[in-house]
Amino acid sequence: MPIQPQTVPIQPHPFAAALREDDFNAALVRLPTDRPFALPALHDGASREVRWPRDGGRILRLRTTPWEGASALYFDFRLNDDLHVQLPPGDELLLTFFLSGHVTGEIGTAQGRPLDFRVDRALLRTPNRNGGYLIHIPGACRNNFVQFRLRRELLPRWLHALGVRLPARQMSELVDRDDGRVMCNAALTPRVRDCLARISDEPTDRPAFVPLFHARATELLTCVLLDLDQLLRPARSDDGNGSAAAGTVRRLRALLGDAPARAWTVDELAQRLDLRAARLQAHVREAEGTTVYGLLMAQRLALAARLLRDTQLGVQAIAAEAGWACHGRFTAAFRRHHGMAPREYRLRQAPAADAGA
Repeated sequence: MPIQPQTVPIQPHPFAAALREDDFNAALVRLPTDRPFALPALHDGASREVRWPRDGGRILRLRTTPWEGASALYFDFRLNDDLHVQLPPGDELLLTFFLSGHVTGEIGTAQGRPLDFRVDRALLRTPNRNGGYLIHIPGACRNNFVQFRLRRELLPRWLHALGVRLPARQMSELVDRDDGRVMCNAALTPRVRDCLARISDEPTDRPAFVPLFHARATELLTCVLLDLDQLLRPARSDDGNGSAAAGTVRRLRALLGDAPARAWTVDELAQRLDLRAARLQAHVREAEGTTVYGLLMAQRLALAARLLRDTQLGVQAIAAEAGWACHGRFTAAFRRHHGMAPREYRLRQAPAADAGA
């Protein structure tokens, strides 16, 4: 998967009225009047800081391309007057992270569904072919955000290369839906939060911010895609099917946790959960992107890893506790999952455990 290096200069540019900022694909309109104001056309890979007329303030804007088919945009609004941004329909997924500010918006027009922008949230939405978006940026405060525009047809390739699997229905909605649906507005995962903190801590008034932002954007997008399944999971309870699947998996995990070493069959598990075997498989695939057997193996391996870290049990005893009658098969499964043998895993974890004590 190519990650294209790109270093772009920060160049000041004078204000020019009534010109369109093509890359952002937006018309900036000064409120409450209808007189149009816009930024000069900004070429790909350019950064500008422009003075806003009359009422003061500035906009710092940077665009870079961390991955093929992905654009990362950084905006820092410091305006003394409100702005109204109309985004026409597009073809890309929009993923936005607000670092500070009080931006609001609607899908389509002022009467459309609201967009709930929040700091410390990941807002992922599909393109809206019926009217675009309407964004309100308040003046007299700093509004700072990072946004990714992602080519949807490349998403399956990116996730496959990173080893991330999503339920087929979820993937189809991400790639094909074009009604402005908010796919998630989820709390950040720890590593995504750390990436954003490193971006917000960089001083933007230095030329070094440009290559640093490119590096941070590449890191941030990688972490987002690795954690995409986790970020999307809360959205799966939006409808009855998603809620039922998540509930089934919770009950299944509890059942497996009570007797991890039992020689479970799918039919037996389905019977315990009052489901048909095919229905159980469908719920697990929808909620977790795997099979019942895959979930069982993952839970057993997680138990084995915990016992290796936290107990002095021998490896053979841990294998039996986690459901393996054959020590060799346990070692092979553990090595495939963790990339090392159980004894090596225990040795590597020991220093961290001693330091914590």
